[in-house]
Amino acid sequence: MEGPLFRDRTQAGEELAERLLATGKPVDLVLGIARGGIPVAIPVASRLAAGIAPMIVRKIGAPWEKELALGALSENGGLYWNRELVESREIGGHELDRLAEKARREIREKISRLRGGKPLPDFAGKRIVLVDDGAATGATDLAAMIDILAEEPQDLFVAVPVAPADFELNVRRMGGVPVVLRSPPDFGSVGEWYERFPQVTDGEVLLALGTFSGRGNDRS
Repeated sequence: MEGPLFRDRTQAGEELAERLLATGKPVDLVLGIARGGIPVAIPVASRLAAGIAPMIVRKIGAPWEKELALGALSENGGLYWNRELVESREIGGHELDRLAEKARREIREKISRLRGGKPLPDFAGKRIVLVDDGAATGATDLAAMIDILAEEPQDLFVAVPVAPADFELNVRRMGGVPVVLRSPPDFGSVGEWYERFPQVTDGEVLLALGTFSGRGNDRS
């Protein structure tokens, strides 16, 4: 297996910013999937001179293994299920509804904590970049895409430093433009591709966004 590809989330974000700048496409808004996507999104928004906002998405973990994503729910109702996994385990509709409702409650709490209860900016007609620190199953990113694409943005780039090879295909199928720096053949987990990959706290997200806004860069 290869060693780590990135020093930390900030370096990964700087590399993503370079790749996005090379497209020559202007960007209106960068959405960082909270919490881990925010440290990656900050340098992207800074280099692209775009506004930034935290987007709240909750992975819906399997009851028998929390880290295994059955799907994900995004804050405006975008719901993505890994149908192959759900059907292989014969998980009933009632259980799926229960899991989705639990995620919905957690999302409301995060919106209150990270955005003071304020809604996301309008996406219609805007050039959007959705940023995460990586994609394993890709469930959270795909759920967020459902929300964003429902509002008909002009462009939607889905930018992650590292993801398995099929992630780009899934993004394109849904109508987004993938920007992926590395796709290792033996993927495993996102964290193994970083030298430093600590859990990001709510306080760190608020501090980072506050500092960014204080520099006069927040146009969201």
